[in-house]
Amino acid sequence: MKKILVLGLTIIFLTGCLPQQIEPTANVSDIIASLVAATLTIEPELKDQPGQTIVASVSTVTPDPNLQATDKPTFTPSPTFTPEPIDTSTITHTPTEEVTPTDAATPTLAPEDPVLSLGVPSVKDTFDSGSIIYQYSDSEFSFQVEDNQFVMIGKKTTSYESWSLSWEDLTNFYLEITGTFGENCSGRDRYGMIFRAPDTSEGYLITISCDGFYRLSSYESEDDEYNVIKGWTSSEHIISGPEGLNRLGVMVKGDKITGFINGRQIFELNDSTFSQGRAGVLVKATNTADFTVYLDQVVYWKLP
Repeated sequence: MKKILVLGLTIIFLTGCLPQQIEPTANVSDIIASLVAATLTIEPELKDQPGQTIVASVSTVTPDPNLQATDKPTFTPSPTFTPEPIDTSTITHTPTEEVTPTDAATPTLAPEDPVLSLGVPSVKDTFDSGSIIYQYSDSEFSFQVEDNQFVMIGKKTTSYESWSLSWEDLTNFYLEITGTFGENCSGRDRYGMIFRAPDTSEGYLITISCDGFYRLSSYESEDDEYNVIKGWTSSEHIISGPEGLNRLGVMVKGDKITGFINGRQIFELNDSTFSQGRAGVLVKATNTADFTVYLDQVVYWKLP
């Protein structure tokens, strides 16, 4: 059995112009699928034992640095909820030997694409039956598996950024999600990942927006400190707008954090705020009520 653990985070964002859309350069799912064809399927070792009732901690409300003191949001207690059973047979853990992608696939990917050099992923979740990500839904947001996709919905355009975490602590890794903006999105409606989260209320946050921007931030709940590490930046590599399909990745080794969009490196920097923790996915509706994102997979490689 798995359980659900979801928390929210608040941010108010600048608006921007919608850049011209571009076509994706590759279908990396086929490459990753070929890499895991011979993987061993085992049940993961969960941090939280089945049969428990999860009591969510206080919701994370992340104040944007541009907010006035009178606009600063308050903390809202999260509900108590019980995890739903899922079939873990679709979560694959793979052997350590490296597998080289086929020659037919490699020319379509960028030379710096991590998928080309990392070999077999440690974990690949394609949501065939459940997910390694906790599922939960309430009046503000939803994280649910539907029709072999992980569907994230920001139901209200409130000042909350909400996430759901997986079960494994990671230190050095390459983490990637493949997601599609819904039929309706605009401006800074966004989704992304939380990583190196030492607990359920803080961690690093990387997001891409409907209008073609990305941002890297961190939030430390104990000090109520929100830090923009890499501010909103336009990228030609983002397939922006409704139904735009993107791969968002982040490589973390020691203090070095490197971001990727569709296999293209977009930044590399150093930050030591968090050294390890769990990873997850996040969503935020800024302009569009019921902003929806469809994830096709979550995959990561553990690094030395």
